[in-house]
Amino acid sequence: MNSKYTIYFYVALLFVLTYLFASRVFTSLKTNEFDFVKLGINAVLLAYIIYQIVKLGKINNDKTDL
Repeated sequence: MNSKYTIYFYVALLFVLTYLFASRVFTSLKTNEFDFVKLGINAVLLAYIIYQIVKLGKINNDKTDL
């Protein structure tokens, strides 16, 4: 798979995970019942996806500079 399409896949996944995280946070704020395990796992996944996007972006930029 091309690294450019992998970046696009990760960006789409980042959008979905961010939406789910925000909806869980707002639901938790309304009900005052926080599920810290789900929020924590989602936050870790968001951080990992952001790290992967930055790493693949740097690799992709280095390839095109040659």
